[in-house]
Amino acid sequence: MEKKILSSVPPQNEASVSTIIGANIAEIKVIEGDKVSKGQALAMISHPDLIKLQTDYVQSWNQLQYLEKDYQRQKKLYDQKVGSGKEFQKTEADFLSTKGTVNGYHAQLKLMGLDIKKLQKSEIQEFVSLRSPIDGYIQTVQVKLGQYVQPQKELFEIVNIHHIHADLMVYEKDIYKVKEGQKVMFSVESESGKELEAVIYSVGKAFEENPKAIHLHAEIE
Repeated sequence: MEKKILSSVPPQNEASVSTIIGANIAEIKVIEGDKVSKGQALAMISHPDLIKLQTDYVQSWNQLQYLEKDYQRQKKLYDQKVGSGKEFQKTEADFLSTKGTVNGYHAQLKLMGLDIKKLQKSEIQEFVSLRSPIDGYIQTVQVKLGQYVQPQKELFEIVNIHHIHADLMVYEKDIYKVKEGQKVMFSVESESGKELEAVIYSVGKAFEENPKAIHLHAEIE
């Protein structure tokens, strides 16, 4: 049976780490080849924009606390037919507008992994951690100490090789010989002369052209 082989890992076992805001690299905690755990800090970033974002959140949060109390007071007066409807509507609009602003800041800060409860106590954090989203090994480090990095720039690439699999391509004339659950033996150039064993867990449904072949995915034993 003829086949073409490519070793890889499932997409969920690879991760790229970047920032959502431009910042400077204050500290790098890992090097290529290091084993890391999900949630582990890979680097620390800092920038005046990070501090401003937190400060804006704290100011909006404190304003929201005042407006919420005022809104509840005006609503009570309005329900009792004592307060002005116009005054209640203005208070309600200010409250809902500020609440939306706070929720927007909250979402950004949460994505950055900042401790919201600390911020609500006016504890501004000068440095922010970039953390690993998966268990695995550092494959590439594309950043230097002190470097300013743009949002969404890939800084670290992480791969978990625990579930490495083989992507096999079987030619059309041999497709009847394979099925899910079947064990296959194959070799790769880097391990010349050594056979590896894998179990097919997925058989493609569409043929590639030139040559006409179909993809198989096999979990390596």
